Amino acid sequence: MALEPASDDDESFVSPIAYLADGAEGPAETFEREETESLKSQGLARALGSLDDRSRRIIQSRWLAESDPLTLHELADEFGVSAERIRQIEVKAMQKMKTQMAALA
Repeated sequence: MALEPASDDDESFVSPIAYLADGAEGPAETFEREETESLKSQGLARALGSLDDRSRRIIQSRWLAESDPLTLHELADEFGVSAERIRQIEVKAMQKMKTQMAALA
């Protein structure tokens, strides 16, 4: 029995070679994925490091919390400002982080 059927065979037929294919990630793909994840983590850490303490706290509390991210109103109460002001700080911080991360790429 041939591992690969001739091209004029029925298209719905699955050849034995299809069952032998290894779908596991190879060493090159593993290295590339891990390197990409590392670079993203480093970029995020640098971008967060470029923020002032208040902006960093807002971003971490709203977007990087593992569970139960804080709301704009909760952060507004914590800092003694309006929820709108927290939103403005958040937008400015996200833009700064985006610029910082784009510069690294």
